[in-house]
Amino acid sequence: MFDEVNNDVRAAPEENKIGLGKIREWFQDAVDKSRDWRKEAKEDYRFVSGKQWKNADKEQLEKFGRPAITINKIKPLMNVLSGYQRLNRYDISFLPRTNDDMELCKVREGVTKYIFDDCDYEYQESQVFMDGAIGGIGWFWVYYKFDEEMGDGEIKIARESPFNMYIDPEAKEIDYSDANYIIRAKWVNKADLINVYPEKAEEIKNQQQEYDSMEPVDEQYDHLYYKRDLQKLRLVECWYKVKVKEKIYIMPGGQIINEQDMQNISEEQLMQMYLSGQIPIEQTITVDKVRVCSFFGGVLLEDIESPYEHGQIPFIPFVVFKFFDEDEPAGIVRDLKDPQREVNKRRSQSLHILNTSSYNNWIREADAQSDEQKAHMKKLASLPGGVIEVQPGTLSRGAMQRLEAPQPPLSLFQAGQEAAADLPSISGINEALMGVDMPANASGRAIELKQKQAITHIAPMFDNLRKCKKRLASLLWGKHGRKGLVQQFYTEKKVFRIEGVGGKPDFITINQQVTQIGPFGQAVTTTLNDITQGDFDIIVADTQASASQRQAQMYSLIDAVKTLGVPGDAVFDLILDLSDIPNKEDIKQRLQQRQQAQQKAQEAQAAAEQAKQIRMSNSIAFKDAPPAIQLAMAAKAGLIDQKIADEAIKQFVAYNYPQLLQQQANKQQVNNQQITNQIMQAINQGIPTNQILSQLINLGIPAQTAQILLQQVKNQAEINSQPINQNQAPQQNNSNMTLAALNSLRSGNIPAM
Repeated sequence: MFDEVNNDVRAAPEENKIGLGKIREWFQDAVDKSRDWRKEAKEDYRFVSGKQWKNADKEQLEKFGRPAITINKIKPLMNVLSGYQRLNRYDISFLPRTNDDMELCKVREGVTKYIFDDCDYEYQESQVFMDGAIGGIGWFWVYYKFDEEMGDGEIKIARESPFNMYIDPEAKEIDYSDANYIIRAKWVNKADLINVYPEKAEEIKNQQQEYDSMEPVDEQYDHLYYKRDLQKLRLVECWYKVKVKEKIYIMPGGQIINEQDMQNISEEQLMQMYLSGQIPIEQTITVDKVRVCSFFGGVLLEDIESPYEHGQIPFIPFVVFKFFDEDEPAGIVRDLKDPQREVNKRRSQSLHILNTSSYNNWIREADAQSDEQKAHMKKLASLPGGVIEVQPGTLSRGAMQRLEAPQPPLSLFQAGQEAAADLPSISGINEALMGVDMPANASGRAIELKQKQAITHIAPMFDNLRKCKKRLASLLWGKHGRKGLVQQFYTEKKVFRIEGVGGKPDFITINQQVTQIGPFGQAVTTTLNDITQGDFDIIVADTQASASQRQAQMYSLIDAVKTLGVPGDAVFDLILDLSDIPNKEDIKQRLQQRQQAQQKAQEAQAAAEQAKQIRMSNSIAFKDAPPAIQLAMAAKAGLIDQKIADEAIKQFVAYNYPQLLQQQANKQQVNNQQITNQIMQAINQGIPTNQILSQLINLGIPAQTAQILLQQVKNQAEINSQPINQNQAPQQNNSNMTLAALNSLRSGNIPAM
């Protein structure tokens, strides 16, 4: 069938239409293929609602006056499963591929959250999940709804009834991603259909009259297009794929755009690309295009290209169990129906035995009672307080004997209990799934292991739900270079209001045009939060549906806090990291801010205490300090000029500690002489001047001072190396002059030579 479709497309590429006759054949094939599933699925839903007896079985029991009891054990199991799903929801996240896309990730997550909140997605998801859990498959419908009054529209995500959907029988994948077509068929009123397609009003009326004139068909037959008793018409929408040739352009940056987007590029931009040698590469590829054909019976209403540019069929299935290609989807209820039937039948049989065992039997001789006494006995024998009359002398002869009723067989009750235990065993849904059967003193590890055993059976269906939600995100945001619904319809500036941290409202603005002045004075318009830009990976993060090593570590820490006395504040951040608590980063940030505030308060208190001690110490020692020290303390407090205090300290030291000044001067003189000798030695060894300067600077001598000092030593070396003239007096050694100059140089002053 798929090859035949391709041949049709190649034969008429300008049309890309399959034709109404072919699509009607597809619909008939899909109806025939799904007939067995629909029969089973309808029974699955009836079992959950409590309608668990076949009509023939129930009528047979009523005929013999026997009870038909229904003990619905499936519905509570479905409620537990639904509650678990509602408490363990999946979140869509976006991971950037470059650092420049970090902010756009937050924008995309915010827009996605707004769309989910606007269409009450969590409720829709729970309904789809229960459709899958009960009947084996649920459906999402992702579409754009335009409001003519507002002149704008919103993206919507809704649950679609599984009984409205028909799938390509040739599809093999579990999620039907390889389906060549998916059909939605809904029963509508004739007036509603005419309102949508007024130009087809006469054809619709004529088609209905034709069906009315036809002979009635078997009531068991699934009418394809018309229900005579309800006067309902069936609107059929067939979303199908065709192969077409399409031009794409690979831009210099690696981005792939289609022909329409290429036409939107200005001539100036194209000219700049050509001048810079970055020419877009044109390629022709074969791609799947989606079309939608709507019809009723033999009336073609429309056959157009899909209004969505993402190139996918806008219906996403959530399949629970499908193990091989020819297998029909099945939910959890499918395997629970037989144990449920056994529970009902055994309970009904037990009740029948209990009811009939109250009627005691009697043995009597023929003449033990009169006819009147026999009638009374038949009426009163099984009633409490009933009195039975017999002929005189009968009891003495032993002419009447009462037979005790036998006890119901114990094996009957045991078999009923086994049947009831089969239900949670087969489904894997039990109270341990929610941890309600655990004792209060149970450790975290014990809770973890118990829950792990409970959710092992249902882990595959949550994995399928994650995959389904990731596919849903691709319809919203596109993939493989194709626009999703968000990029296609949210092209103007738009403000989204979402629920922020702590329930406070948060606002996100997309496609905001901002004009700025460029480097050459020209006006440059840029778009803030442009949702068409950036490259992202879509992931679906979930609260762990199975126990992990991370959770085991978290429970170990909690047990250590409770039993070993480990301080909770010391490991609280680690417990948060290992947990699945929402907004845990915000909690950690608040905890860190609080700890920092406490630390600052402690440091401020310690500094104040230290200052207080210093003030007390100063006040105590101030009166006993020498006048010069008092002046220095007063200068430090800002009471007098610092120069006055420095001069006083200098005079004080010179007067009271002259020997100390002499020792410091001698030490400085020795140090200066050592530096001069080292420079002289370095010059004699032929060490380059720049290395000598570097060593002097490393000793703390300023660069300019080091250069002057080096030049002085060089001059002194030249003077010492000149021969002595007999007519001249020997030149005086200027080593003392050099040392004096060195003292001045070390202090940063240039001496007068």
